[in-house]
Amino acid sequence: MAQLTAQEFTDLITTLIEHMGMAQFHAKLLKANALVSRKRPKNSQALAHQLYQLSAGLRRDHAARYVVEVLWQEMVSSHIDEEHAKTVESLAEQVNACLTERLEVVPDKKTQLLSALGAYHQAVAGLTAHETAHLEMLMRATTSVAEFLREHKSALAAMESAAPQTQEQEKQAEAVVESD
Repeated sequence: MAQLTAQEFTDLITTLIEHMGMAQFHAKLLKANALVSRKRPKNSQALAHQLYQLSAGLRRDHAARYVVEVLWQEMVSSHIDEEHAKTVESLAEQVNACLTERLEVVPDKKTQLLSALGAYHQAVAGLTAHETAHLEMLMRATTSVAEFLREHKSALAAMESAAPQTQEQEKQAEAVVESD
């Protein structure tokens, strides 16, 4: 899993709170002993900051990390049925085909990786929301892929058409990758 930035982590927590509600989200954190105080924070940003510190952005073994990861997966999986899960899994395999054994981006496959990530994003965004899809990709990404995602976020946003990529779109992806 990639290391989330503080802003990405805040966006993730905000998305969870919008989905569940602050009271229910806070109650689940308390039930799992993920928080040290029962006092509810004033807003989602304050809670996100507290959870970020406790879990070190989901890198530290802490109850907060596990609760956030489980609640996130429950939220995403509630939108994805079995048929879509198979599609998403096959798209993830296309992304993995562009990585080395050490899970780093193969330099010669950056264009294919951008296309595969675009397709993966579209599959998840079609069932949830674009920001949720981006955060889901970051949650599952290796450090190398997460850096690639951050560098090419605007190119991925430009690939938002649900239609399969045409040769023209592939050329646009190549131009974006080559300009880096």
